[in-house]
Amino acid sequence: MPIEDSCNREAVILQRDNTVLEAAKLMRRHQVRDVQVIENRDGKMIAVGVITDHDLVVEIMAPELDYMVITVGDIIDLHMV
Repeated sequence: MPIEDSCNREAVILQRDNTVLEAAKLMRRHQVRDVQVIENRDGKMIAVGVITDHDLVVEIMAPELDYMVITVGDIIDLHMV
């Protein structure tokens, strides 16, 4: 596969209030290792972070947290502290 084929993928995005389960399902469906997180600020969609498959394993799965309740925004907030 030419390198440009792998560089031209559209970003997979979620909003801050989506659960990490939804993030994991999107990663699997689109065969990506990360998703961009956005939020609506004054009617504009602003990128606020990135969630990776590594984040899901280390921050959610390993400590056995509830992946059906925790949002991608919660993970971003952990990274900012």
